[in-house]
Amino acid sequence: METQVKRIVCPNCGHHMHVVLDPSNGDQDYYEDCSNCCNNIHLNLHINELQRKLELNVSTDNEQVY
Repeated sequence: METQVKRIVCPNCGHHMHVVLDPSNGDQDYYEDCSNCCNNIHLNLHINELQRKLELNVSTDNEQVY
């Protein structure tokens, strides 16, 4: 699979931004800072080998449960 650029929405402020997804390291779990609000964005990349797709979950760790 090749490196891909995907447009995501920051779960903190709603700002649209682009992230580079590099599947060469397998499944990945990492953080990037939003270029607008500077808050952490949790990115979880899963490589679906069967369907040859990259699956990206975008979330924030600031979500509170009451």
